[in-house]
Amino acid sequence: MEQCLELERSEFSVLYRDGDDLVLEVLAPPVGVLDLLTVLRRHADPNGIDLERVRSLASSGGKAEVGYIQEEGLSSRPYVKIVDGENRCLLSLPAGFSELSKVEDLLASKGVVQGIDMDEVRKAVLESASGEAVANRTVARGIHPINGEDGWIEYLKEPPSGKPMTDESGDVDFYSLDLVVLIKKGETLAIRHDPVEPMDGSTVTGKPVTGRKGKSPRIVYGSGIEFKDGRLVASMDGQIVWRGEKMSIEPLLEIAGSVGPETGNIVYHGTVLVQGDVLDGYSIDAEGDVEIKGCVERANVKSGGNVSIRYGVAGKGVAVVEAKGDVLAKFVQEAEIRCSALKVNEYILRSKISAKRGVMVEGRNGMVMSSRIEASSYVNVRTVRMMKQEDSSINISGISRAELFAKYKGLLAEDERDSDRMLVLSASIRTLSEKGLFKQATTRLAEFVALEEAQADRMALVSEIRETLKNLRGDATLNLIGQSSGSLPVRLKGVSCRVESGARWMTMFYDPDADQVRVVGRG
Repeated sequence: MEQCLELERSEFSVLYRDGDDLVLEVLAPPVGVLDLLTVLRRHADPNGIDLERVRSLASSGGKAEVGYIQEEGLSSRPYVKIVDGENRCLLSLPAGFSELSKVEDLLASKGVVQGIDMDEVRKAVLESASGEAVANRTVARGIHPINGEDGWIEYLKEPPSGKPMTDESGDVDFYSLDLVVLIKKGETLAIRHDPVEPMDGSTVTGKPVTGRKGKSPRIVYGSGIEFKDGRLVASMDGQIVWRGEKMSIEPLLEIAGSVGPETGNIVYHGTVLVQGDVLDGYSIDAEGDVEIKGCVERANVKSGGNVSIRYGVAGKGVAVVEAKGDVLAKFVQEAEIRCSALKVNEYILRSKISAKRGVMVEGRNGMVMSSRIEASSYVNVRTVRMMKQEDSSINISGISRAELFAKYKGLLAEDERDSDRMLVLSASIRTLSEKGLFKQATTRLAEFVALEEAQADRMALVSEIRETLKNLRGDATLNLIGQSSGSLPVRLKGVSCRVESGARWMTMFYDPDADQVRVVGRG
């Protein structure tokens, strides 16, 4: 040690000069990092401050080299500095120095063994020998670790989007939405890819630097699925059902042809898939979704979920389609529909519609003719056409948009709280399992699964509310995106009004603040 000089002292720290090195001692941690840096910058070369070591001393205390002195000129002897958390080594040489072996000995004396760039060392010695001083030349670098990559799940089956398809011209095609995702026993649903292991690095002094390990992917599944050799495999025929990220397989009744004389009426506790039509006089009563690839004639369809009818309802004044969820169809003709939301691509003709949320008839030729529509929040229709005076009407009972939005925000807040709790439970389950406390871990896991299922139900409701809010202006909304042919009587939240014949591109809504119906748009 050529010299040891105390430069500054405070109640919390002492800064020393040890030759060209600056040594910091923190007496009473924790200390503010910025306070320590303020002291250092009065003495240290800013390029040589080891921020990582300063932070460590600030929080834990102790004594360590943290930088080197800032001189107006260079030292009269060669010296090296190890900076950046020992990830870089700097060499300085006075003018006229030419002994390469002494530089090599100096590097060795400082413990620099990794990543030495001898070409840079020789270049620095040649510059110095030619009469030019060398300052803070990087001559060694550590090897940065390569962090591991997180594992991931490759899903081979995806849930239906729940959204209508759009064709090449940009028109909405509601009836191309399939509700049922079929699966056969032995089929693979998903593949788990394990994490990629990290590659460790080292400092210039040879200390190992460990890379971050990748996280193992979490894979969840329910009944009807087995985990084999890193894959989720169906253990039965049926349909895939998603609750959040969790997949299960549930029984499915598939009718290869039409519901008619060969099948009789269908009563089923799960989901029903009909590859043909539902013929005159027959019925389907299902607790789950119902998907019909053909048409519904003079028949009854009842569902505890959603109903999708690929080629529409030709009800002949008799058909009734009732769903707890949504009904999607190409067209509805001479039928009664009762559902949460109705989405029709082509037309509604001589029908009675009752929707708890709303009605959308927005296809390229979307039209309402000679029909009565009742909804609680919105009706979106391209064209309205009257066959005779007042043979159509729209009644939107209305809801409180403010209350619905407050409910939406409340559900998101609940979801955030449950997500935080699930993170805590996940860490607890992992820790308890590592300690062999499997009984306690199982209890936490049961709570986690219950929260996960509640979260899936909540997010389904959030999605439903989000769709309603998107289509709702004020407390009740009628959107006409085409033209009205004939004078259409309308009631919005109990207020009688009318869409005049020839009206185009307009939105009519009930404004709760003004307690009146407003009209915006063109025509």
